[in-house]
Parts: sequence; structure tokens; C-alpha cells
Amino acid sequence: MRIPQGTIVAMLTPFDNDGKINEIEVRKLVNFLISKGVDGIFPVSSCGEYTHLDMSERKFLIDIVVDEARGRVDIIPGSGATCYHQSIEIANYAKARGCAGVVLHGPYFFKNTEEVVEGHLRKVAESVDIPIFLYNIPAFANEVTPAMAERLCALPNVVGIKDSSGNMVNVMNLLEMTRKVNPNFKVLVGAEEIFLPALLMGGKGCMTATAGIMPEFMVGIYRACMEGNINLAYNLQFAILPLIREMKSVNFPQGFKEAMSIRGIEMGPPKMNYPPPALAKIADLKERLRIEMASLLNSYFPQSELRYNPVDLPLKSKYQYPSAYVEAKNAKKFFDCEMCGMCEGDRVALECLKINMGDKENIVTSSNNNQISESDIEKIVSEVVKRVMKESS
Repeated sequence: MRIPQGTIVAMLTPFDNDGKINEIEVRKLVNFLISKGVDGIFPVSSCGEYTHLDMSERKFLIDIVVDEARGRVDIIPGSGATCYHQSIEIANYAKARGCAGVVLHGPYFFKNTEEVVEGHLRKVAESVDIPIFLYNIPAFANEVTPAMAERLCALPNVVGIKDSSGNMVNVMNLLEMTRKVNPNFKVLVGAEEIFLPALLMGGKGCMTATAGIMPEFMVGIYRACMEGNINLAYNLQFAILPLIREMKSVNFPQGFKEAMSIRGIEMGPPKMNYPPPALAKIADLKERLRIEMASLLNSYFPQSELRYNPVDLPLKSKYQYPSAYVEAKNAKKFFDCEMCGMCEGDRVALECLKINMGDKENIVTSSNNNQISESDIEKIVSEVVKRVMKESS
């Protein structure tokens, strides 16, 4: 099994003015990244605002990136979700599309215990046949600790971890603890600021947004380190730090999106509703970023143009934009679904009850065809609980 490593881009997602994925700009971005020598692309990422996308849009984004990359680099999409069913669904889809692996963080929104977080990760890993990079991003999801990684890396398809804690102590513990279980386990960093220190201590690469915005520097750091030119890697690492601080100075990930647009990729309007003072701050930041990015490229990579605009790259939309994700009525949503139907809304819940209980007479519908009464809901819950208890006894 070949395991991706090196400079992997946590890909930002270009949107159009209606807030939909911009297929043309996604294709343009993929070609920009490949032209700069990156080793892989991580779409459906945190900085790519995947939480704003429904399941069909996430698959749509994977389709575009895989199609445009044409096997030139590894594609490792994110499979994060609040429940393991959706992570498994995305991982299986990525496998079918020929992706090199998936990135899997802990469940988010709910604050879960460590046992539950590890159980979530283990359930996904044991249910799919594709390499998995664990993803520790404690700012946004339940933490994946070094102890969890040490235990999980014994699974054959858990091949690495992206650590976005920004904590070098955490990275060191990951390196030391996992190598005893799986010497081939790859520790990648998600914090741009510690890319070189992690490499020097045995890290195998990065998955970062800056790798997509200033790939010259992140690819340069990795290659210089691999070639033993530590002085050059040192200079590149320090040179990029002020720009990273600037991009992080406004609401995440907007600073990174503004920088990406400076490179010639149209990112579309913000997905969040920024008040006028915040928009003014962002506009001011963009001008500072433009000056700083131009200066950095001129100083270290004078052959690189600030704005990517290839005239010989005709791009066009290939796929129809997906409609809202709707499951077939009366079909199981997940492989181990109890068929309660509650995740699909009231009407489907009633249909599922009819199928499971054979009780067409005693299920009372309200006058509104799109809703059921509180008593109906209580009946649904009661019947499902009785059945589950009976089956488990």
C-alpha cells in the first residue's frame, strides 16, 4: 500500500455568487496546485468549508477534483461528520472514485468522551477499505489524542494523522508513540508554522491551506529538507510566518480565501454574513496580503507570477450541479439503520412504521400532511423502543 506524504494541500473551495461550488474555478485551482509541484490535494476540508455542503455537494466536489487531477497527484478527501454513517458513506464514495485515501477527524458539535470519539474512528476504519489519515483539529472537533492514534494505528488501513493542534509537544508524542506500533505511520502537520520542525523530527509532510496559497514556499521547505539543504528550508519557513499571521487575523477561513483570490482563483463572496466593519477590515487585509505575497515571491521565487492565469487552459463545466440530497422513500438510509425513519421527516417516519409494525389502522395522521401530532410522535418513539428492546433481549 502506497501511503501519500509530502506537501498536501488542504484545499479551499471556490463558490459562485449564489453560494454554490464553482466547478470552473475548482478545476482552475487543481491545475494551479499541480503546476506548483504539490504531492496531493485534500478537498472537502475544514478550510474548504465542507460543513456548508450537503452530502451530494461533497461528492460533487470530489468528482470535479478527481476528474481534473487525472491521476497526476494523490486525492485524499475529507470524510468528517457528526456520525459514523456519513463518514463511511463518503469514504466508500472516495474509494469508488479512485482516491488515495480519506481524512477523518473526530465527530464534531457534540462534546463526546474519549471512548466515544475513539469508537467513532474505529467504526469507520473497520467498515471501509481505503487508507485513512486521522485528523486532530481540536479547535473544531473532538480531539484525537496521541494515545488514541497509538491504539488506532494498529489497524491496517489507519496509515497516518494530520495534527492541526499547532502544538509541537503533541507532534512529538505522536511521532514517538505511533512509531513503536507502526513504523510506517505518517505524521503530517496541519499547522504551517511548524512544518520544518516537524520534518526535522521525523514528520512526513503537511496538509495545510498555505500549501495551496503559497505552494512555492511549502513545496520548497519540504524539498529543501529532503535534500539536506536545511539552511534554505529554515529561511523559507521563517519568511512565510508573517503572511500566515496576516491570513489568520480575520475570521477563519476568510483571510486564506482572500489570499487565494490574489493568486487568480475566484473564491466568491463570503459564506458568512459579515457586518460592514468586518468587510472593511477584510478589504484592508487583502491589499496588505497582495503587497506581502508579491514581495515574498519576488524575493524567493522571482520566476513565479502572483496571479495564475494560463491562456492555454480551456476549462468548462462537466457535471450537472446536484439537487438536494434525498433518500428513496421506504429504503434504509444506512446499512445498520433500524428503519425508524425519523431522520427523513414525519411523513417518512410514518411510512417506516407501517412497514415495520404492519399497523396501518392505528397510526393516526394529522390534518396537515407534512406534520404529525405530539401524540403521534410519542407513539412512534414508544413502538420503536419496544421493538429495539425486544430484539436486543
